[in-house]
Amino acid sequence: MCQFCARHGNGKKWYLNERNLNVKVAKDLGFEKWELDHWKLIDKVYGDLTKSLGDVLADPKSLAMTKKVIEELIQKDKGPRMFPEGHMGQVITLEEAKEICQVAGDVYRVMCPCRFMNRNEKVYTCLPLGLHGETVKGYVDHAPKGVEQLSVGEAREFLDKCDDQGMVHTIAGTPLPMAFAMCNCEYPECIALRPRIDFDIHHFLKGHYVASVDPDKCIGCGKCVMHCQFGAMNLRPALGRAHVNQFKCFGCGLCRAQCEQNAITLIPRESIPTLKEEW
Repeated sequence: MCQFCARHGNGKKWYLNERNLNVKVAKDLGFEKWELDHWKLIDKVYGDLTKSLGDVLADPKSLAMTKKVIEELIQKDKGPRMFPEGHMGQVITLEEAKEICQVAGDVYRVMCPCRFMNRNEKVYTCLPLGLHGETVKGYVDHAPKGVEQLSVGEAREFLDKCDDQGMVHTIAGTPLPMAFAMCNCEYPECIALRPRIDFDIHHFLKGHYVASVDPDKCIGCGKCVMHCQFGAMNLRPALGRAHVNQFKCFGCGLCRAQCEQNAITLIPRESIPTLKEEW
């Protein structure tokens, strides 16, 4: 288990700890103002971040400084910080996403700001949780269809559809640390995934699992390779079988979802000595 979960998970992963999904706890800690500010400024925040990434791509010389500034801002030990102790969220599996719905109870659906800012597409795949969903009701200029509240069952069914469509499930955190939203997005539009994949900025963590391929079941169809957004899957020509680079694997499980031979499983990251600190 990662150090962050050890500190804030109460024996569980941080995003499955009931306290970190509790609306009353968030309000008691004064978190409501942060939420209101987040939604008021969401267009500016996502727009500025998108432009910043574009500037980095246009001028690779700025990458080192950009990476240093972002990591120091998030990982600093003293003073106010944007996000808690080193990251702003991480990749999760479909099963974990469904369990979060069960624990949180209150699940909402709004438009994905990443794809709206980057592709001008209005796709409703973001799932704010608890207080994050409550406060968005007054600030939905970026989501013309407003906010839709889902039952636990509806949310779980929706997550299945996202999985089938090849969307990576992630959980976002806040300064408390509260688990405030589940995103179902894709690279390169995702403002959380892209800085990590393209620039190796450690603001967003890999998941608690890695993929493992059973060569006796794999037929080398290549579907897992096509659906891996992290460049971790490839086909070994000599064997005609899929292979996963577990150092690159984020544990999203999309390769597993596409494998009709059930040749891919997810195993705990901490079960592999060389990977247990690779977040």
